[in-house]
Amino acid sequence: MSADETPTQLPTLVEGAAHMGLALSAGQIERFARFRDLLLDWNARVNLTAITDPREVELRHFLDSLTCLLALPIGMRTRSVRLLDIGSGAGFPGLALAIACPQWRITSLDSTGKKIHFQEEVIADLGLENADARIGRAEELGRKPEWRAQFDIVTARAVAALPPLLEMCSPFLRVGGYAVMPKKGELAAEMETGARAATLLGARLLPPVVVNIPPLDDGRVLLVARQQRLTPARFPRAAGAPLKRTLGSVEPGGRRSR
Repeated sequence: MSADETPTQLPTLVEGAAHMGLALSAGQIERFARFRDLLLDWNARVNLTAITDPREVELRHFLDSLTCLLALPIGMRTRSVRLLDIGSGAGFPGLALAIACPQWRITSLDSTGKKIHFQEEVIADLGLENADARIGRAEELGRKPEWRAQFDIVTARAVAALPPLLEMCSPFLRVGGYAVMPKKGELAAEMETGARAATLLGARLLPPVVVNIPPLDDGRVLLVARQQRLTPARFPRAAGAPLKRTLGSVEPGGRRSR
């Protein structure tokens, strides 16, 4: 950012964050602007995102990521918490939340090496000491003792339908932790199956949180689950199983998939 540039170059982000009660500092806006520039530069050489308009990056990556805060108790914003972002892609919502909530410790997880390499450059360039990026699959890491029940928040954006998404998220959560999953569209059937899956996973599906931050007030919701007890050791199932045999679905004969 040059000396004559000001935080007003990201007005949609600043105003949207303010609607959520989040005042971004000039330093945070500078980091977001640099993040945007790195994303667009890398994307010219490596396919990271279909969103290439700078304002759309500001809106549909940065501000959309920050709306995850709407699903959480406001007091968590200033606490030291651990967050795992599953399927983070180019760093959303994980790295955006790392900028906005510097007291949080963010682990960003994706199975695609080029996306993690990009995130590592962003972390180094922006000096994000509260973030790290890891290559891996949630279905595999979720079975490792050193990863289970280690996080206060797990986010997953546009990764899968709700039941397999919960199966990926819940094993990482401490009792009392939150899974936050941004969604859009007709979700009634997905939530019905998801509620049954949540029970099997030791969690409880909470009422969806409607995103009312303009201009993202277009039917977006945050699906939220609260971990009530530790996830049973048999979950998550092996990679691919959560998608092939949906947890909580009703099988022929009226049996529910367990």
